[in-house]
This record gives sequence, structure tokens and C-alpha cells, in this order.
Amino acid sequence: MVYSARKVFAFIATVMAALLIQACAPPDSNSNQTAQSPTWQEPVIAATPVTQGENNRLIAGSDTVTLNITAPGARSMRILYRPVDAGDRVVALKKKPTAASGTSGIFTTQIKMVPDFAGDVWAEITYADGAKKETKPISLASAAAAPVADALAKDAAHGDESEREDKFTGGHIASTSLEENQPDLRITVDVPAFRLTLWQNGKEVKTYEIGVGRLEFPLAIGMRRATQIIWNPEWVPPDSDWVEQSHSDVQPGEHIDADDPRNPLGKVKIPLGDAYLIHQAAKPGDLGHLVSHGCVRMLQSDLYDLTEKIMAARGWPVSRQQIEESKNNTDRLVGKLNPPLLVDINYDTQVIEGGVLRLYPDVYDRNTNTVENLRAELQSSGVDASRLDDATLKQMLDRANANELFAVNVSDLTSNKALAAGQSEPLTSQSKVAKAKAAPGKARHARRR
Repeated sequence: MVYSARKVFAFIATVMAALLIQACAPPDSNSNQTAQSPTWQEPVIAATPVTQGENNRLIAGSDTVTLNITAPGARSMRILYRPVDAGDRVVALKKKPTAASGTSGIFTTQIKMVPDFAGDVWAEITYADGAKKETKPISLASAAAAPVADALAKDAAHGDESEREDKFTGGHIASTSLEENQPDLRITVDVPAFRLTLWQNGKEVKTYEIGVGRLEFPLAIGMRRATQIIWNPEWVPPDSDWVEQSHSDVQPGEHIDADDPRNPLGKVKIPLGDAYLIHQAAKPGDLGHLVSHGCVRMLQSDLYDLTEKIMAARGWPVSRQQIEESKNNTDRLVGKLNPPLLVDINYDTQVIEGGVLRLYPDVYDRNTNTVENLRAELQSSGVDASRLDDATLKQMLDRANANELFAVNVSDLTSNKALAAGQSEPLTSQSKVAKAKAAPGKARHARRR
């Protein structure tokens, strides 16, 4: 039988139309196909036993928490954890959820709530077709770490700003004598002010002068946690140009004992993670200067005072007697900090404290002391600086230098007499010494000219 080309084309068009209609039609409710593949069902993670804490945080009700993940169609999964002070760092917990018996799509695993556990926890799901989805994270903390996590959340909102800002303190900072067995402690380190402060229950206990990392080896700005204090520490030199320049008689990776004169750490160190430390200064002249390989340096007497206060507040995990003995020997002594001690390292060169604007030097050349930043700081603190022109603000900023800060009452900013009313103040007690030593040299240099 012979068909015309027109009939053939008409037949093909009819078949194609039928197929298109079938493809566009909704699925038959009686069909074995499901309207939605389990792959696309939103997975969910939950924890038990927990109680509700601040900032939507779940507080573990026991030493072990069970995680339940609802994810129909999952082929495998892993549990991910981001500690509160870890930035973008994510840890894969070595726990493999298993399918719960008698239930479809529900998986379970248990995690040990170590004392410093605090952060976001979620599950990454892999399905049979290779697709991956993640649950929404839950904020989870052990009971011991919850106060630290709350403090981290509160302080992180301040960013680089000083803990002494009037907008955070209300213009008044309460002080206190240290109380034993009151474990709510934290440390703040203000780099441009060369200042370390110990706080207890939100009140200032004591402030110490410090030295910090050199420009090429700056102290890391941000939140840190100290988990131990070590008396008579050994030193392992890093593989760094700094070691070659200042310690030519040691090798990177070499273990330098506590009694070795080449050991620059002194009698005490407080590790802050990632090789950053608080440790003993080599000399008083370290204070108020950029002197170290990314560490905080303190006088030995101040370091002893600080660490003994911390031990007292934490119930003496190492005794007074042990500490006194460590001062006279070279035996390593470790005091555990459980929960960890929060250390907030900030970088604020423009601070309004107690109604006084203090301008500090931009010691790390972070371009913070600009007229634009100063106007923004004043505005955020409710100070009207409209009568001050840019040239005046620039002169104020230029008054802050390596040895001095510039201070002026906020009331004088609004009356257009800031430069005349303000005054330069030494950054630290050692700044006066450094300035006095530098002055004769400048004079001799001027006479030679």
C-alpha cells in the first residue's frame, strides 16, 4: 500500500501531539509513581535530652546526646559540627547514624558532650541518586560550655570594638576584687592599647600592660579559648624567619627545655590555639611595643598574678603549693581550664569610654584611623561632630603615635575646641621611658643638622 507524503506527515504529527499531551498530564493518582521522590523531602535533625537555653541554643541534659535524623531515601550521612569560636572551620564528627528499627527514614547516633562542646550541629545527607542535602543546623552546647557560648555570641556582636565602649557598658565599668570559686571569667586583649584585662562576673578584676606581635607577625584578632595554663613550658621553635633573626642558635622543631636559656617563653604560658600564646616578656621594655612572634607578652610578676587569680576562681585545679614549687624548679605543671577561658582579642583604635574619646595608634596599619571611621564611631555613639571639619579630625588622629594616645572629653567635641582641650597621654608606663630615651637622640640629630 502506498501512502502520500501528506498522510505520513499528518500521522507523525498526531502521534507527537498525543505524546506531548501525555507528558504534560498530571500523574495518575492510581499510578505506582509517587508525586515527590523521597530525595527531595526536607531532612530534619533533632537532639535529646536537651533544654532550651539563650539565643535558641539547646543545652545538653546529660553527658551523652542522641541525634535523630529524619531523611527518607538516604543512602548515607555524616554529622558536621562548627565550634562557636572556629570561624568557618567545620569538623566532621566520627559518628555514623544507623537506621532506627521499625521506622522508615529515621536514623540515630549518639555524641559525647565533652565539657567544651558548643556550636552548630547538622547532618549532610547523601541519597541513592548521588544528590546531597543538609539539615538546618541546631545550636547545641554542653551545660559546662553554655555560659562560654553565650559570652562568645555576645562579644562576637562587638566585632573589633573595645569591650570598654560606652555603648556597651553604659558609660560605667564596675570593678571587683577576685572571688575564689567564682568560675565566670574572661580575658580581653586590646591590641592598640597594649592592655590585657581579667573580668569576673562581668566586672573588671585587674588590667595589665602587655607587648604584642610584631607587624610582620601580628597577634590574631578575634575570639580564642584557653584550655590550660602551663608552668615551666618547653619551647618548640617554629619554622619562621623570626626564629632565624632572633634565635640563631636553635633549629625549627627542636624541643627547648624550660631551664634552657634559649627558651623565650619564661616560667608560664597560656596557649590560645594555633600556636598563639600569652607568655613571659623578656624585659620590661617589651611592654607597649610590637615585640613577639604573634604572642602576648607580660611581666613575670603580672603573669604569676594573672594565672593565680584564674586558678583561684576555678577552684584551684592546681594548688597554691604546686604553683609556688614550680617557681623554684623546672618541672612541667599543667592546670586544666574546664570549661575553657574565653579570650577576646580586639583591635579598636577609636574608643569612647566614660565620656572620653581615646584615639590609639593603628599599630598594625589596618587603616582604621581615618576621618570617615572616626565620624562613623562618633555617630554610632550619639555624638554630634558636625561642627568639626575634616582637617580638625585628621589632626586629632595624627596625635596618636607609637608612644601616646590622644584623649578628649566628648563634651569638648561639640564645642569645637577638641584640639585645644584634648591631651596626649602615654600608652603604657614604658612609653614614658621610650619617649625619654628617644628625646636626646632627636636633640643631637637636630643639632647636627
